[in-house]
Amino acid sequence: MKFYGRDRGSVIMGTTGSVLLDRDGYEIYDLGGKKLSEFKVGTVTNSADRVGRDSMTDAHFRNFIDAIRTGAKLNAPVAVGNVAVTMLQLSNIAWERQRVLHLDPANGKIKDDPESMKGWNRSYEPGWEPKV
Repeated sequence: MKFYGRDRGSVIMGTTGSVLLDRDGYEIYDLGGKKLSEFKVGTVTNSADRVGRDSMTDAHFRNFIDAIRTGAKLNAPVAVGNVAVTMLQLSNIAWERQRVLHLDPANGKIKDDPESMKGWNRSYEPGWEPKV
């Protein structure tokens, strides 16, 4: 489903408007769909691109490789990325279940809701399970 003429990106819909985030930056819209403001990173990417090549991705990869090769500090530490991804996954679970989730602050898992906790884990095809 396209929002604001995009093939990809994220739209956060709020009570007074929405924010569209994609590889080029972000745009803020009112409830009627009128663009109120925007921030662009300086490059323009194709929103239908499925390869993921853009300045933001390139900068993250460059930083990650530098961290491995030279010990450079990560611009986006793994712990911060984990929180961001976990919040997105919990948002998806809440949306699918159509209810508020109550989290255990000690581990971030969903409390007192076994049905929603089913979305916490993932099923893997045989042979593709992660081995840690």
